[in-house]
Amino acid sequence: MTAYLVCEGERDARLLTHILPKELLETVEIIPAGGLSAVKSLARSLLVRRHAPVAVVIDSDSLETAQIEARSKDVRDIIGGVSANTPFRVILAVPTLWMVFFDDISLLSQMLGYVPSHELLMLATYQPRQALVQLVLKSEKYQDEDQLIEQMTDQEAEIFRQTLVIKDIIQFFQSVRETVKTI
Repeated sequence: MTAYLVCEGERDARLLTHILPKELLETVEIIPAGGLSAVKSLARSLLVRRHAPVAVVIDSDSLETAQIEARSKDVRDIIGGVSANTPFRVILAVPTLWMVFFDDISLLSQMLGYVPSHELLMLATYQPRQALVQLVLKSEKYQDEDQLIEQMTDQEAEIFRQTLVIKDIIQFFQSVRETVKTI
C-alpha cells in the first residue's frame, strides 16, 4: 500500500527525502504541492480518489500559538471533511520545516565547518531557511543549501530524525503500517 506525504515545495520534498528513513520511503510517496492552497487540494484529492493514508507537512509561518492552532485547525477541517475512514494527519513545522537544521547547533556547526553567529541563530528562530542560506554562503564546504542536503550523511539524517516534526511524520506512517497489518 502506498501512502502519501504532501509538502509545500520542491526543496521541502528534497529535504524530507534525505532525512526520512529509506525503508519508510519504500511505501511513502513524497509530493511537493506548490504552496498551502495546493497542499490542501492535493491532500483532499488523494484521500478521495486513492483512499490512501495522507500526511501533510506545512509551515506554521508563525511562532504565535494562536496562529499555529488556527492554521492547524483550518487545514484539518478542510482535509478531514473528505477523509471518511482514511487516516490523515496535519503536521505543522514551526515556523518552517527548515528549523530541523537548528535543533542541534553542534551538528549544524560540524556540517558547515564553523560555528554560526548568534545573530544568524536568532534569525533562524523566525526565518530558518533564510538563515541557513546565509550560513551556507559563509561555508567553504557547500555552494548552496541543496548541496548541504545532497551531501547529508546517514548519521546526520538520523540526528535530524529526532526533531519533533520528523518524529511526528515517522510515527504517523508507522502507525498506519501497523493498522494495515492488523486488518
